[in-house]
Amino acid sequence: MASVAGICNSALIKLGATTIMSLTEGSRNANLCLEQYDKLRDDLLRAHVWNFATRRTRLAQLAISPAFGFARAYQLPADWLRTVTVHDNDAGAGAVRYRIEGRRILTDASELWLKYIARIEDANEMDASFREALAWKVAIDLAVPITQSTTALREAEEGFRRALVKARSVDAIEDYPDTLPESDWVALRH
Repeated sequence: MASVAGICNSALIKLGATTIMSLTEGSRNANLCLEQYDKLRDDLLRAHVWNFATRRTRLAQLAISPAFGFARAYQLPADWLRTVTVHDNDAGAGAVRYRIEGRRILTDASELWLKYIARIEDANEMDASFREALAWKVAIDLAVPITQSTTALREAEEGFRRALVKARSVDAIEDYPDTLPESDWVALRH
Protein backbone atom coordinates (compact mmCIF):
# COMPACT_ATOMS: atom_id res chain seq x y z
CA MET A 1 0.00 0.00 0.00
CA ALA A 2 1.18 3.49 -0.83
CA SER A 3 1.80 5.97 1.96
CA VAL A 4 3.11 9.47 2.51
CA ALA A 5 6.12 8.01 4.33
CA GLY A 6 6.67 5.75 1.30
CA ILE A 7 6.70 8.74 -1.06
CA CYS A 8 9.13 10.56 1.22
CA ASN A 9 11.30 7.45 1.52
CA SER A 10 11.42 7.23 -2.26
CA ALA A 11 12.71 10.83 -2.29
CA LEU A 12 15.25 10.07 0.44
CA ILE A 13 16.48 6.97 -1.40
CA LYS A 14 16.96 9.04 -4.57
CA LEU A 15 19.24 11.29 -2.49
CA GLY A 16 21.09 8.40 -0.84
CA ALA A 17 19.74 9.46 2.55
CA THR A 18 18.48 7.50 5.55
CA THR A 19 14.82 6.50 5.27
CA ILE A 20 12.14 7.15 7.88
CA MET A 21 9.41 5.13 9.60
CA SER A 22 6.93 8.02 9.77
CA LEU A 23 6.83 11.77 9.26
CA THR A 24 6.35 12.27 13.00
CA GLU A 25 9.25 10.16 14.27
CA GLY A 26 11.32 13.24 15.09
CA SER A 27 14.42 12.50 13.00
CA ARG A 28 15.94 15.28 10.88
CA ASN A 29 14.83 13.65 7.62
CA ALA A 30 11.30 13.05 8.95
CA ASN A 31 11.05 16.67 10.12
CA LEU A 32 12.16 17.94 6.70
CA CYS A 33 9.59 15.71 4.97
CA LEU A 34 6.87 16.77 7.39
CA GLU A 35 7.64 20.44 6.79
CA GLN A 36 7.71 20.21 2.98
CA TYR A 37 5.42 17.37 1.88
CA ASP A 38 1.93 18.95 2.05
CA LYS A 39 2.86 22.12 0.17
CA LEU A 40 4.76 20.17 -2.51
CA ARG A 41 1.86 17.73 -2.96
CA ASP A 42 -0.66 20.55 -3.30
CA ASP A 43 1.60 22.45 -5.72
CA LEU A 44 1.94 19.40 -7.97
CA LEU A 45 -1.80 18.70 -7.81
CA ARG A 46 -2.53 22.29 -8.90
CA ALA A 47 -0.06 22.09 -11.79
CA HIS A 48 -2.17 19.81 -14.00
CA VAL A 49 -5.76 18.59 -14.40
CA TRP A 50 -5.05 15.12 -12.99
CA ASN A 51 -7.82 12.60 -13.67
CA PHE A 52 -7.48 10.96 -10.24
CA ALA A 53 -7.85 14.33 -8.49
CA THR A 54 -10.73 15.73 -10.56
CA ARG A 55 -14.06 16.10 -8.77
CA ARG A 56 -17.48 17.47 -9.75
CA THR A 57 -20.05 19.01 -7.44
CA ARG A 58 -22.98 21.35 -7.23
CA LEU A 59 -22.10 24.27 -4.98
CA ALA A 60 -24.22 25.63 -2.18
CA GLN A 61 -25.17 29.28 -2.46
CA LEU A 62 -24.22 31.40 0.55
CA ALA A 63 -26.84 33.50 2.31
CA ILE A 64 -24.73 36.65 2.10
CA SER A 65 -24.30 38.22 -1.34
CA PRO A 66 -21.15 40.08 -2.43
CA ALA A 67 -21.17 43.84 -1.73
CA PHE A 68 -20.84 44.63 -5.45
CA GLY A 69 -19.89 43.22 -8.83
CA PHE A 70 -21.77 39.92 -8.59
CA ALA A 71 -25.22 38.85 -7.39
CA ARG A 72 -24.32 35.61 -5.59
CA ALA A 73 -21.57 33.82 -3.69
CA TYR A 74 -20.95 30.07 -3.45
CA GLN A 75 -18.78 28.15 -1.00
CA LEU A 76 -15.87 26.22 -2.50
CA PRO A 77 -15.43 22.60 -1.33
CA ALA A 78 -13.08 22.06 1.62
CA ASP A 79 -10.72 19.98 -0.57
CA TRP A 80 -10.66 22.50 -3.46
CA LEU A 81 -7.22 23.34 -4.88
CA ARG A 82 -7.94 24.55 -8.41
CA THR A 83 -10.96 25.29 -10.55
CA VAL A 84 -11.20 23.46 -13.86
CA THR A 85 -14.63 24.60 -15.12
CA VAL A 86 -17.68 26.41 -13.76
CA HIS A 87 -21.18 25.98 -15.21
CA ASP A 88 -24.71 27.11 -14.44
CA ASN A 89 -26.17 23.73 -15.45
CA ASP A 90 -25.58 20.05 -14.73
CA ALA A 91 -24.78 19.34 -18.40
CA GLY A 92 -21.48 21.19 -18.01
CA ALA A 93 -22.25 23.38 -21.02
CA GLY A 94 -21.66 27.07 -21.48
CA ALA A 95 -19.40 29.51 -19.76
CA VAL A 96 -20.16 31.41 -16.58
CA ARG A 97 -18.53 34.70 -15.59
CA TYR A 98 -17.06 34.25 -12.11
CA ARG A 99 -14.32 35.34 -9.74
CA ILE A 100 -12.72 33.40 -6.90
CA GLU A 101 -12.17 35.38 -3.72
CA GLY A 102 -10.95 33.55 -0.66
CA ARG A 103 -12.83 30.27 -0.41
CA ARG A 104 -15.82 31.54 -2.40
CA ILE A 105 -16.87 31.83 -6.03
CA LEU A 106 -18.68 35.04 -6.92
CA THR A 107 -21.03 34.97 -9.92
CA ASP A 108 -24.43 36.07 -11.20
CA ALA A 109 -25.55 32.48 -11.88
CA SER A 110 -28.48 31.22 -9.81
CA GLU A 111 -27.06 27.66 -9.73
CA LEU A 112 -23.44 26.58 -9.94
CA TRP A 113 -21.69 23.31 -10.86
CA LEU A 114 -17.95 23.05 -10.37
CA LYS A 115 -15.32 20.75 -11.84
CA TYR A 116 -12.17 21.11 -9.77
CA ILE A 117 -8.91 19.59 -8.61
CA ALA A 118 -9.22 18.22 -5.09
CA ARG A 119 -6.57 17.89 -2.40
CA ILE A 120 -5.76 14.17 -2.33
CA GLU A 121 -4.21 13.24 1.01
CA ASP A 122 -4.42 9.44 0.75
CA ALA A 123 -1.44 8.26 -1.30
CA ASN A 124 -3.46 5.19 -2.39
CA GLU A 125 -5.81 7.49 -4.33
CA MET A 126 -2.88 8.94 -6.30
CA ASP A 127 -1.78 7.51 -9.61
CA ALA A 128 1.51 5.61 -9.35
CA SER A 129 3.19 7.89 -11.92
CA PHE A 130 2.05 10.94 -9.95
CA ARG A 131 3.53 9.47 -6.74
CA GLU A 132 6.86 9.01 -8.52
CA ALA A 133 6.84 12.60 -9.79
CA LEU A 134 5.93 13.77 -6.28
CA ALA A 135 8.84 11.80 -4.80
CA TRP A 136 11.20 13.55 -7.21
CA LYS A 137 9.65 16.92 -6.31
CA VAL A 138 10.27 16.19 -2.62
CA ALA A 139 13.83 15.13 -3.50
CA ILE A 140 14.43 18.51 -5.16
CA ASP A 141 13.35 20.35 -2.01
CA LEU A 142 15.42 18.11 0.28
CA ALA A 143 18.52 17.75 -1.91
CA VAL A 144 20.57 20.64 -0.56
CA PRO A 145 19.49 20.42 3.11
CA ILE A 146 20.27 16.70 3.22
CA THR A 147 23.23 16.31 0.84
CA GLN A 148 24.67 19.86 0.74
CA SER A 149 25.19 19.12 -2.96
CA THR A 150 24.04 21.16 -5.93
CA THR A 151 24.83 18.10 -8.09
CA ALA A 152 22.20 16.12 -6.19
CA LEU A 153 19.80 19.03 -6.72
CA ARG A 154 20.41 19.05 -10.48
CA GLU A 155 19.96 15.27 -10.65
CA ALA A 156 16.69 15.53 -8.72
CA GLU A 157 15.46 18.30 -11.02
CA GLU A 158 16.20 16.14 -14.06
CA GLY A 159 14.50 13.14 -12.45
CA PHE A 160 11.46 15.28 -11.73
CA ARG A 161 11.28 16.56 -15.31
CA ARG A 162 11.32 13.00 -16.67
CA ALA A 163 8.81 11.71 -14.10
CA LEU A 164 6.44 14.64 -14.70
CA VAL A 165 6.43 14.10 -18.47
CA LYS A 166 5.62 10.42 -17.92
CA ALA A 167 2.92 11.13 -15.31
CA ARG A 168 1.18 13.69 -17.54
CA SER A 169 1.41 11.38 -20.53
CA VAL A 170 -0.10 8.44 -18.65
CA ASP A 171 -2.81 10.72 -17.27
CA ALA A 172 -3.66 12.03 -20.76
CA ILE A 173 -3.92 8.54 -22.23
CA GLU A 174 -6.51 7.58 -19.62
CA ASP A 175 -8.79 10.48 -20.53
CA TYR A 176 -11.19 10.70 -23.45
CA PRO A 177 -10.48 13.98 -25.23
CA ASP A 178 -12.98 16.78 -24.75
CA THR A 179 -15.18 17.40 -27.77
CA LEU A 180 -14.63 20.92 -28.99
CA PRO A 181 -17.52 22.76 -30.57
CA GLU A 182 -17.41 23.18 -34.33
CA SER A 183 -16.02 26.48 -35.47
CA ASP A 184 -18.21 28.79 -37.52
CA TRP A 185 -16.07 28.04 -40.56
CA VAL A 186 -16.60 24.27 -40.28
CA ALA A 187 -20.34 24.72 -39.62
CA LEU A 188 -20.71 26.82 -42.78
CA ARG A 189 -19.08 24.09 -44.87
CA HIS A 190 -21.81 21.54 -43.97
